Formats: sequence, C-alpha cells, structure tokens
Amino acid sequence: MKADEVIEAVKGVIKSHPEIKLAYIFGSQATGHTGTMSDFDFAFYADEKNTHKLYDLKFALGDKISRALKTDKVDIIILNLSDSPELKYNIIKDGKLFYCEEPFKVLIEPRILNEYFDFHDLLARYNLTKA
Repeated sequence: MKADEVIEAVKGVIKSHPEIKLAYIFGSQATGHTGTMSDFDFAFYADEKNTHKLYDLKFALGDKISRALKTDKVDIIILNLSDSPELKYNIIKDGKLFYCEEPFKVLIEPRILNEYFDFHDLLARYNLTKA
C-alpha cells in the first residue's frame, strides 16, 4: 500500500471517532525508511478525559486500522495516555500530522514541547543525559 493510501484508509477509520482531534504517522513509515519488518506507527490525540474510554479507543483503533490496512503490524499511541515526554516530542518533531481539527494543534503541541523541555532540563540538572 502506498503512503497516501495508508493515510486515506486511516482517515476513513477515524471519521467514526469524533473525539480524535490530531493524528500522526511516525517511525519508518513517516521517514520513508521502510523494510520488510516495518510496522505502521500512529499517534492520536483525543478530546476525552476518561482513561477507560481512551484505552477502549486505543484498542478499537488498533483493530479497525489493522483491518483497513490488512496487517497486524500496527502500533497505536494515544498521546493523552503516554507518560513519555520524549516519545511525544519525537512524534510531533519527526512524525507527519495528517489529521487536525482546529485549534488542537496550537493547544496540544506547545504543551508537549513544554513537558519535554522541562523533562530534559531535569535530566540535565542531575547529569542523566547522554551528552
């Protein structure tokens, strides 16, 4: 499946989930460095506070997207649920945003950046960075 076909298939899936406000593809599929073992990595931000509903959404999206793409090589990240500032930062930095409802991009991405830089500063303060 070509990249644009993958994106259109996923957009078709998320149409039935109005709580999704942002959608990214990241990893090897976003960079174009795919191989035979490559999977599809997607990240979503949902306008939902209930943790149980967010996990239900994660599993539903994984199932529906796997069916749409005809592969079980699908990883789903719900940005609301992720505890990793570095993962979220890398998703918005290196991933490709392919679905956005305004004004969520300008609300969520700065929050993720602030969280990451606060985390990075804390690591540097205690000399826990790689550099």
